[in-house]
Amino acid sequence: MPDHTVASPSPDSSGNSPASELPGAESSAGQSMPGTLPTSATTSSTVQSASRRILATRIRTLRVVPALAVGAAAGAALVGLAWTLTAVDLGNPGTFSTTGGIFLADSDGFVSDGKKCMGKGGYEDLRAGTEVTVTDASGSVVAADSLALGKVVGETCMFKFTVHDIPAGSKLFRIEVSHRGAITKTEAELRLGEIALTLGG
Repeated sequence: MPDHTVASPSPDSSGNSPASELPGAESSAGQSMPGTLPTSATTSSTVQSASRRILATRIRTLRVVPALAVGAAAGAALVGLAWTLTAVDLGNPGTFSTTGGIFLADSDGFVSDGKKCMGKGGYEDLRAGTEVTVTDASGSVVAADSLALGKVVGETCMFKFTVHDIPAGSKLFRIEVSHRGAITKTEAELRLGEIALTLGG
């Protein structure tokens, strides 16, 4: 019979057949194995991936920097506004308070228990809660309060008062208890307080 024996390639020293004889192995003509990319294509893909990562990082950085800039600008604006409000006179002259008392010196004009007292007869309007008003130079009532409980002081019946929130800025003020007649004071005098009014003396 004819000899049909096919000569097998000689294995290498490791016992494997030469790579050139394996299916899909790169031939001596430089052809790639099926299912693999050429070396140059792999390198190009790696470079493109790295470029995309760098571009994404730059985009994120560009987004953060404007946000930080806007935040810093807003903070600076708020600080500037606070300094402006502190430094600029907004036209509010402010307010102040004054204190004082009215003394009823007519012993027949009040009743007492030895400690507390209140007006009677023609002075019966002098008692706790009676209104005290302050008017400015134009005659407008700018502040008001009321008398405290009457107390016996020596031979008199004294009613203290405190008037709050008097607007500053008027050259003269008039202060009056009930309808007992107003007295004129300067702002400086009202600020000192201890305004004393006497009736029936």
